[in-house]
Amino acid sequence: MTLRRPLRPLRPDLDQFLFATVGDEMDGIPLSVISVLTRLGLDPWKEADRLSSLSTPEAVEQLARLTAELPGMSRPLSEAREIADGLVPLLPQHAGHRTLAPEVQIRRCYRKPSHPRLFWVLGFVVLAAALVSALVYGGFPFGIDSP
Repeated sequence: MTLRRPLRPLRPDLDQFLFATVGDEMDGIPLSVISVLTRLGLDPWKEADRLSSLSTPEAVEQLARLTAELPGMSRPLSEAREIADGLVPLLPQHAGHRTLAPEVQIRRCYRKPSHPRLFWVLGFVVLAAALVSALVYGGFPFGIDSP
């Protein structure tokens, strides 16, 4: 059965590379190449296609730099190179000669996690307002009065 065009994968030849594991996140969930590229603001299929057009050493170096720049994952470049060295062979080989492409510019489009400090600051502001109100109006409005 042939899939209709909207249901076909974009580039099935890139799936093995894009869905390969780069490492684990802080909570132990595997992190895939597609997640890394998306978090860096890149189109995963275009970037995988670009990397597959490079020579193997150049693709390893550029993928290592990308994974080392991922926010929230402090990884030395040497470790990122080892990971990239295992991932680049999963890229499809383009027919013809491989070219030297310019390094990609990363657009940061990830969101920083909300700060729990903001929650605590707002909590203290509400608490301070309640205490000031109690001092000004002579007690708490909860029906708890002193004898």
